[in-house]
Amino acid sequence: MASIKLTGDTSGEITISAPAVAGTNTLTLPASTGTMALTSDVSEPNFVRLAGETLSSDVSSIAFSTSVITTTYKTYVLYSRLQPKTDGARVILRVNDNTGSLLTTVSDYGSQVYRGSGVDFSDSTTSSVYPVSSSGNATGEYAYYKHEFSEIRASDKKTTFLFQGTNISTAGNCAFLTGGAIASVAEDNQGLTVLFDSGDIASGSSYVLFGVKS
Repeated sequence: MASIKLTGDTSGEITISAPAVAGTNTLTLPASTGTMALTSDVSEPNFVRLAGETLSSDVSSIAFSTSVITTTYKTYVLYSRLQPKTDGARVILRVNDNTGSLLTTVSDYGSQVYRGSGVDFSDSTTSSVYPVSSSGNATGEYAYYKHEFSEIRASDKKTTFLFQGTNISTAGNCAFLTGGAIASVAEDNQGLTVLFDSGDIASGSSYVLFGVKS
């Protein structure tokens, strides 16, 4: 808990006022010698913002290095609203291995996806955290995702992912999905990259990454 110390002026009296609410909104402390300590019950937020921006130009990917994804947090949450430059592209995630090299080959990941429409997906040998559904890139079309991932920097655990997303399809329709994934090897994954499986991420797309306190 945070502590606040209030010391009176020469009169010794302290008055604390707050915006009008139901009931009393002013607290007056009587004059006295010494210092009166008040304890605040306001706690720090469990989500800590680590990175985020709205893109001012097209980019091939969004990468988070070990300066952002550290050993401080076991769990991270990433929100993204991304529009592909290539119509019908899919938002995918990839991690780095324990030497910092990006993992891009089949068998580096396993993914399971359940869709609101279309065929569900389960494959233990994929080259990314793979969502199956794709997004359109016409006016008003984009992909909105929440990715949670845990133990990414733990050398003795496999990185796990939970994700939910809504893609506005190439036909302008809703394509909802939810799923999970893992990195196939237990190692210290030194970084994470977000990209489309084809083409760039369009200018105006945005994202924000939080670390979650345990």
